[in-house]
Amino acid sequence: MNPSALKTAARQAAGSRAWLGFLLLGGVLTVVATSLTNRWLSAEVLCWVLGQGASALAVFVGTRRHGLARSRPWRLMRAAVVLAWVATTLGWGIGGVWLGNAELLELYRIGTLSAYVLSLTALISLSLQTDGSRWAGLLDGGIISIGAAMPLWTFLIAPAIARSGHLSATLVFALVPPVIDLFAFGVIARLTLDSNRAPWLGLMSFSYLALFVADGAYLLDRVAGRPADALTTAGWLGWFVLLGTAVLHPSLAGAGSLRPAAAPGRTRIRIFLAVALLSPAASIVGGSRPGAGPASDPVVTTGFAPADLVVTVLTLALAVLLVLRLSAVAGIAETQAVDLRQALRRQEVLQRSLTHRASHDPLTGLGNRALLIQALQSSLTTPAASASALLLLDLDGFKDVNDTYGHPVGDELLTIVSRRLRALTHRGQTLARLGGDEFALLLPGTDQQQALAVAERILAAVRAPYHIDGRELYMTTSIGVLAETATTATDALRDADLALYAAKAAGKNQVAVFDYTLRAARLHHAEIAAGLRQALAAEELTLAYQPVVNLTTGAVYAVEALLRWTPSGGRRVPPDVFIPVAEDTGLIVEIGRWALEQACAQAKQWHRRYGIAVTVNVSGRQLRERSFRDTVLEILTRHALPRNALTLEVTESMLLATSPAETQRIVAVLADLRAHGVRIALDDFGTGYSSLAYLRTLPVDILKIDRSFTTPLTGADHRQARAFTKAIVELAAGLDLATVVEGVESREQAGILQQMGCPLAQGYLFSPPISPAEVDDLLQVSPWQHAV
Repeated sequence: MNPSALKTAARQAAGSRAWLGFLLLGGVLTVVATSLTNRWLSAEVLCWVLGQGASALAVFVGTRRHGLARSRPWRLMRAAVVLAWVATTLGWGIGGVWLGNAELLELYRIGTLSAYVLSLTALISLSLQTDGSRWAGLLDGGIISIGAAMPLWTFLIAPAIARSGHLSATLVFALVPPVIDLFAFGVIARLTLDSNRAPWLGLMSFSYLALFVADGAYLLDRVAGRPADALTTAGWLGWFVLLGTAVLHPSLAGAGSLRPAAAPGRTRIRIFLAVALLSPAASIVGGSRPGAGPASDPVVTTGFAPADLVVTVLTLALAVLLVLRLSAVAGIAETQAVDLRQALRRQEVLQRSLTHRASHDPLTGLGNRALLIQALQSSLTTPAASASALLLLDLDGFKDVNDTYGHPVGDELLTIVSRRLRALTHRGQTLARLGGDEFALLLPGTDQQQALAVAERILAAVRAPYHIDGRELYMTTSIGVLAETATTATDALRDADLALYAAKAAGKNQVAVFDYTLRAARLHHAEIAAGLRQALAAEELTLAYQPVVNLTTGAVYAVEALLRWTPSGGRRVPPDVFIPVAEDTGLIVEIGRWALEQACAQAKQWHRRYGIAVTVNVSGRQLRERSFRDTVLEILTRHALPRNALTLEVTESMLLATSPAETQRIVAVLADLRAHGVRIALDDFGTGYSSLAYLRTLPVDILKIDRSFTTPLTGADHRQARAFTKAIVELAAGLDLATVVEGVESREQAGILQQMGCPLAQGYLFSPPISPAEVDDLLQVSPWQHAV
């Protein structure tokens, strides 16, 4: 630990023990002053001046150390201590004892009385800052004070005054301080009870108790006409010492945040009960003892109020204070009851809000999936005659809106769609947003025809243009309709989702109605997906290769890798069955990587010996993978395939299915691969809607003419088909692109294509898809020539 930290820790430790040192030294000084009472007056005065001065200094140091220097109660307390010290030093010590000046002695009395008032004001101010009920502390202090005053008056003060036979100004001066002390003690005792008996409050309570004892003893001495005794000196100095100790105590650090007074606890109720019952009873019993009656009371003959009148007045005052205190307690209880009712109302509102949030979508305000399931379960309990219809909606191409314009625009579009859907619903129908861009509408008591009519209105409403941020956007939706009776809410959602899936597959912006064949198809889909998940590990996937032949030379130009799946112990599954499932489930990414790896490994020796390339089909899901480019280049590097040995075959439709931004990114990836020597083939050319436009931007090396153009070449109406095919061949030649015609199955078709100038063809005329070993045999017996 560094020296500065050591010094700080030492100062804190010394400060935490200062109160104990002050208490010990003050106790010694009090004992000395008590022993000097009425003997060596000058020495006694010196002890008083030192004791009160040290107390004033302690109050200043303690309040400053604990951050209370600017607190109003503690400023008043400092002023009271200083005033008492100045009055004692100047008025009593210098003026009365050393100079014998009666005027200065009178100044001592006035100053001391003012110090009492200031200290009481400080305690009252502290009580007002602490209490939850503003005047509760003062009422409690008054109850305790009057309760203690009645027996004191009966047993001590009244008899003493009766014996003196007169009430002088000196006696009045001596009578006022105990009254102030009682009230001050009541206030500080009440604070002690409310603050879990904090040590500094306990010390202050004892200090004011000592002050009351001293002032009471002084009063009795004045009545008896004798000088103040040692008890008076000990009590007065004890007040200063205990007050300084309390202010120096470490627990005073929490004085600025005393907890508000709670409703009366058991301890305080017992005190109030004892004060209310025992104090008047004791006073009455004491006043009725033999020799205490009015006939024997000298005060009656001297014109003073009789003792029983004072007790009666104090009893009435106590009763009034108790009533006021009970009123304060009732006020606190009423306030707490009002607060409790308000808190319960707020809790009820919050509960309703939480319940609404739990069953509603925060963006659109529509119901959510939980609310829909609840409504579905309720509808399933209704009679079959009033069966419900369920519509499941999914916006077409909504992801493109988010990707192109950002999520705020997408959220605004969803909000507008929800308003349009809400405008088409009626009371008793449940409209919900299930998440993303998927909505559901439950129509109780609706048959299939009515549900289809609602679905058509929804299609029209969603197709209307959307004006968002100065843009005009268009959106369509696909709708699945379930008008059959389902067993559970989960089954209803599943069947409606199958109908929605069918609407999407039918081309979107469609309505499809659920029937049981959809469930069978979905089950078959799930079975295919489950089989594909283990096909790679079980080595059930293989590659077959179909040659691409040069029509001029008859040589093999390239081979196209085609995926085949034969489950263990089962029949081969056609590619047009399992590949769409693989793409739909995302399994095509892993399967496509495996196919690319296998094709490159097998094509390496074919390219080295015969110079032919391998063509591998790539799905749209693979292209959308961010790691696709690195995967292709890493496989090429590992197998050391030279430039132009690999051709990636893509379809135009997979590019049309993406957003413009995603299409631009994919085009950049293909261009980069092309720069590394990978050729790009555009498959199924001529079947899309904008092939010619894409030829201007796509990095393409080869056009593959779809087989739909090949078959009609030898048909009855062949003129149009030949014209289209020749146009494509000439267009490709003009763009320096190679052309491959698929689906060639007859020599007549091959001859026609050769006359058109088409260089390359592929089909069963030359070879069906064959195994790698059969490719080796074909290449060994077949004339070949590498076509540039």
